[in-house]
Amino acid sequence: MHTTEAEAALRAALAEAGVAIEDVRRVFVTHLHPDHIGMAGTLERAGAEIVMHGPELENASRMWSRDHSMIDETYAWFERHGMPRDVDEGMRASWLEIGRAVDAIERVTSASDGEDVDLGGRRIRLKWTPGHTDYHAVLIDGAERVLFSGDHVLPRITSNVGLYPYSRDDPLGDFLDALRAVRTLPVTRVLPAHGDPFDDLAGRVDQILAHHEDRLRATLDAIGDAERDAYTICRALFPVLRSAHEERFALAETLAHLRYLERRGKVRELGAKPARWSRT
Repeated sequence: MHTTEAEAALRAALAEAGVAIEDVRRVFVTHLHPDHIGMAGTLERAGAEIVMHGPELENASRMWSRDHSMIDETYAWFERHGMPRDVDEGMRASWLEIGRAVDAIERVTSASDGEDVDLGGRRIRLKWTPGHTDYHAVLIDGAERVLFSGDHVLPRITSNVGLYPYSRDDPLGDFLDALRAVRTLPVTRVLPAHGDPFDDLAGRVDQILAHHEDRLRATLDAIGDAERDAYTICRALFPVLRSAHEERFALAETLAHLRYLERRGKVRELGAKPARWSRT
């Protein structure tokens, strides 16, 4: 995100590598989250071309627009799913505050799934990996056998996968399918967006798949034999939430797991307000 401290850290790290910020010619943004797109405008103004997966670019334009339509939709969505009014208002306020740390970008170049992108003289393949966001993309350097995994595959934590009113139908299903799709890529090194580089892509993918199987079972257990709203289920799954951001991530992820189970006939959503869920 674009804070004074973050920009200073970026400039210092580039300088340590002997690179001025004005030397950066092209930047690929894996997805629209503020900790990834936040300083893209700063790099653009320094002379870089910004490149994104086309559909993700469209969503980014809407998410960080001045009309806040996605944020307002999410506010109503969370209210429908049982989030208390004061928590919901805190979520909306914190999201608006984060938006102030996202640069405006004048022009972004759109790239397509499967397209080769020239990055620093390297021919790198874009691969669509939905789940963490609807149109998240990773980059594959076939010659060097390197995967730039963005937030799709991380070494120590699992990516937040949430269901929002504007999401694709089954974000968790998308994510698990996309994990299986990258598992067998012929790469020997993974460069993630968070955490250290690692080498065992297949092993890490298997760990994440197993984690979500555990969370799906825990979601069913949290429903039990009752009819419960998603926020109540969320607080059983995530008993300690320390900020409005964590509240948002936790409820959206709970809803993604509920939708996954619903699409597979394990649970059903009841039409009350707040909406309630029961096991089938």
